[in-house]
Amino acid sequence: MDNIESSYNKYELIIENIEGEHQISLSDIIKNSVNVFIDNNYSRILDLGCGKGRNSLFFAQHGFEVFASDICENSINILKDRICKKGITNIKVHNCNFTDILFEDSYFDAVVCTSVLHHANVKDISIGLKEIHRVLRPNGCLIFDILSIDDDSYGLGEAIEENTFVGSREGEEGIPHHYTDIKELEGLLKDFRKVNIYKSEYFINNLNGKQYNTKVFDVIVYK
Repeated sequence: MDNIESSYNKYELIIENIEGEHQISLSDIIKNSVNVFIDNNYSRILDLGCGKGRNSLFFAQHGFEVFASDICENSINILKDRICKKGITNIKVHNCNFTDILFEDSYFDAVVCTSVLHHANVKDISIGLKEIHRVLRPNGCLIFDILSIDDDSYGLGEAIEENTFVGSREGEEGIPHHYTDIKELEGLLKDFRKVNIYKSEYFINNLNGKQYNTKVFDVIVYK
């Protein structure tokens, strides 16, 4: 590992009204990824698990060729509508799962995958990371986050395997959440080089009328 932070850095995110929807503000790791992409002359970016396209639209605004992918058809249809209304030409939208990425080997300069990989059991997370490694070009970059076992919701809900629970997080009761630690994360990332792991605690104010916090590992790795 090239860098592993020893303690959690605290960040505050806000709820923003964007095009009539309340959305969580972009994290620093997403904002700063633009500099990573520019410094490495990246142009083709995969936003894996794009949801309604907050990150995709941000990257498109900075001139990158963006491929936005999600398994939720409703979310990608909303993104398609936004792209059409704005006349955006540098986002292509696809429907696929992170365990089966529908692109050829070494296709992308970078993959961004936020609040996605931990929604699975550890076997599928491992498969997903191998798929991401496959579609990244040599020296390509993956930026993602994953829940830490230090998160306050760890252990809540029904355990379906070690460190994986259904019903642990409000609003996502039927979705599995896997919580990891540094040792397991190192094993999952063994195929990558130049691994940087950052401990982040995010505080989100006024989310459904409450303050919400979460502890994750923000990760930047290279193929």
